[in-house]
Amino acid sequence: MMKKIDLLFRLISRFALLNLLWLGSSIIGLLILGFFPATVAMFSISRKWVRGEEDIPVISSFWSEYKKVFVKSNVFGWGVALIGGLLYVNYQIMLSLGTEPPFIVVLSYIFVVLLYFMFVVTLIPVAVHFEGGPLTILKRTFQFMAGRIHIAMLFMLLIWASVYMSLAFPTAILFFSGSVLSYMLMWFFTNSLKKLEVKQEKLKESFS
Repeated sequence: MMKKIDLLFRLISRFALLNLLWLGSSIIGLLILGFFPATVAMFSISRKWVRGEEDIPVISSFWSEYKKVFVKSNVFGWGVALIGGLLYVNYQIMLSLGTEPPFIVVLSYIFVVLLYFMFVVTLIPVAVHFEGGPLTILKRTFQFMAGRIHIAMLFMLLIWASVYMSLAFPTAILFFSGSVLSYMLMWFFTNSLKKLEVKQEKLKESFS
């Protein structure tokens, strides 16, 4: 019984530490430069935990990853943010016209925005899991979205639920909001890939 309690407290403290590292390093970078590398570093640690590397030194591993992805994550992050900003500007332009836009325009816009959000929530798990340049990461992100669209939609649901819970319980933002969410996303992402690999192996065997 005591071992289970000790394990639970170690688990809680581990997630709390990772979340504080995420928030702290984001603030150190004045959010503008710190948020994206801190988020990628947090997902990298969560990926290691999902893969069974539970005894890694969290602080040193986090900072090592933070420094390694600092430039790359900011380029990617601000590029994606720019696209989101353009979508928002487009929305404001449609509102300022004063006339109701055609239904097909509204439907197309909603579709594009949905694709954008699915891309955003899928990009970080893909970038953390796979190695490669920008084009490779973009290609793999779109491949995952197309092949596992239900997982991408699940990601959006989990993020919405996390934001809702954080607003309902503000202390969660400080200790658990990011770390628990990143672990859940990486868990579903990793297991989804494993299932996909099993299906591909079965297909190969059936044709061999």
